[in-house]
Amino acid sequence: MRLSTSTNILFARPGSRTVPLKETLRLASEAGFDRFDMCFYDWVLPGSPFLTEGWREWIEDTAQEMRRLGVSFGQCHAHFYDFLSPDMTEEEKKYQQELVLRSIECCAVLGAGVCVTHPETVRGDVRFISSSRNANYEYFSRLMEEAGRFGISLAIENMCDYSMAPLRKYCSSPEELVDLINTIHIPEIGICWDFEHGEIMRQDQRAALLHIGKRLMATHVSDTHSMTDASLMHVMPFFGNMDWEIIMKTLKEIGYRGDFSFEAHNYANRLPDEVLPTALKLSFEIGQHLLSLG
Repeated sequence: MRLSTSTNILFARPGSRTVPLKETLRLASEAGFDRFDMCFYDWVLPGSPFLTEGWREWIEDTAQEMRRLGVSFGQCHAHFYDFLSPDMTEEEKKYQQELVLRSIECCAVLGAGVCVTHPETVRGDVRFISSSRNANYEYFSRLMEEAGRFGISLAIENMCDYSMAPLRKYCSSPEELVDLINTIHIPEIGICWDFEHGEIMRQDQRAALLHIGKRLMATHVSDTHSMTDASLMHVMPFFGNMDWEIIMKTLKEIGYRGDFSFEAHNYANRLPDEVLPTALKLSFEIGQHLLSLG
């Protein structure tokens, strides 16, 4: 396993400010990080260079800074949208899909090998699990053809539907997610396990990882104090309620060799600029400690 962090560890700042991507890479690398996960969720906000005609120059400039700093990208989080929504126009779906493909191409420019993405849910069908499985099979089979042109593999993330009960979200259980991956049956499509989602769903993390096994391709690592309050989620491990020792032992037991990637955007987003270097250094040391467990 290799320690990594999402670029969202340093993006949102007090006063509605955001941190330029190159600045995030510089500050995090000074704290010890040499591996990153590009989060396109942040870069679809109004005013983002990713949404402009200059997107290619922006990502190539980022890649140049990456090389200058001597760091790399292992996994990325693609742009995503509800491709099964009955409320979106075909024109809007086309635009959103263009952004998905653009984000995958950006991942390739950065040298990442894995792109994380989300499954979606068919609504209004009593057989929503089988209907959703079939619809996701069709979507991701087509998407893999596009991603394959750039040498990118896809990792489908486990979802969380605790706060929307009694409604369900497809692939909120390891069983549904593994079943989808088995149905797609393409070696370049695997699973991203989000530990916080599993915790919120009160799932046995060890049992989930053992069930996923070699299908595990990427990780999202964060802790939480709450199952419903988003402001208390996505904090650093040991700042919440999870048992990280059993998680680390199980990851090593199943032979996981991918990135162990923080997705903890609520960790530092309220801290003053003056203490960010210290906070980032602490997060790096937490990661080093986690990798030593097991």
